[in-house]
Amino acid sequence: MTKHVILAAVLGLLSGPIWAETKAEDTGAGVEVDMAAAEKIFRKSCRACHGNKAQGAASYPKLSDKDPAYIAEKLEIYRSGERIGPNSILMIQHAKKLSDEDISNLSVYVATAFD
Repeated sequence: MTKHVILAAVLGLLSGPIWAETKAEDTGAGVEVDMAAAEKIFRKSCRACHGNKAQGAASYPKLSDKDPAYIAEKLEIYRSGERIGPNSILMIQHAKKLSDEDISNLSVYVATAFD
């Protein structure tokens, strides 16, 4: 009986998609945002300091209440290597790896994903 239940569960999984689709969302300004790509960057590079929901922690600011343009502006400044706060060294290391598209995606994701 147990083998049949496990087999049925596996077959059920195989009949549907195994991975989540990468979905681009229209921001209303004619710009598509890849939320799945942004979430991946956030999980890898941002959440350890800014929190699981960008709520901020210790000396790392809350980001979930910021406008996407504000977040993008700060990431671009850090990417250029400019120091603008006490955590600049850490932020510069992360931001220098981001493309323009990454910054656009990430700024919208952080500003909207945790409402």
